[in-house]
Amino acid sequence: MTSPDTVDPTAAPSPGPVPAALRVGIAVVGLQALVVVGYALTELVYGAVERSGTAVAVAVFLGAYGVGIGWAGWLVLQCRSSARSPLVLAQLLHLGLAWNMRDEPTTLAAVALAGSAVLALVALFWRSSHRWLLDGDPDAAGPSQRV
Repeated sequence: MTSPDTVDPTAAPSPGPVPAALRVGIAVVGLQALVVVGYALTELVYGAVERSGTAVAVAVFLGAYGVGIGWAGWLVLQCRSSARSPLVLAQLLHLGLAWNMRDEPTTLAAVALAGSAVLALVALFWRSSHRWLLDGDPDAAGPSQRV
């Protein structure tokens, strides 16, 4: 019988609490995912009314994209550093989309999209976030194995 104070020697060491910068970045990613999924649902409803196959295809694509970045954000919070790469790619895509939307009447949306993308990128690359992900990820190379 083991006591509750017994430490399992085979368990991976806990990386500690999630850094504040990473929490902010993942919160931004979560909001982005919710907005994209919400837009996909709206597109699906209007596409079904108009019977447009293109609208339905766009809705399915955006829904999968939103769920994907939300899932990657959740994996990052589970200390899976490999999930950070899709999030970085998504933020770079958001920056390109914001640049494309910079002219009126979508200027405000472009500024919001670019601002959220930059905030998420800064948070994902913040030193404490990077260190936390590397120290706690069982798939990442340990300190003695890093080059």
